Amino acid sequence: MVWIDVLMYVVYALAIVALVAAVGFSIVQFGGNIKNSKYTLFGLLGLVVIFVVSYILSSGTDISPELFEKTGSDYGSSKLIGAGMYTIYAVMALAVISIVVTEIIRPFKK
Repeated sequence: MVWIDVLMYVVYALAIVALVAAVGFSIVQFGGNIKNSKYTLFGLLGLVVIFVVSYILSSGTDISPELFEKTGSDYGSSKLIGAGMYTIYAVMALAVISIVVTEIIRPFKK
């Protein structure tokens, strides 16, 4: 059992190192190419807008009261869960719409 605990800490440490490396290299790449970085900023801003709209539209009653008691959640958690669900639905809908529009427009470009 002691080895399992030690190995879990090794996994945690490696995960943190990977996260720091991924974020660090992303920041370096972002700073190195400012002209193309604006598209990344537009994408992130779009996701933030979608999440804010989803949070506003979320009612907080997306989870039944029985599940609240079972999981120890509260109203704020329910509102975040609803916002996350609506955000995923919106992003999936945008992906499907962009695929369909691309396939419809493609024959006319040739």
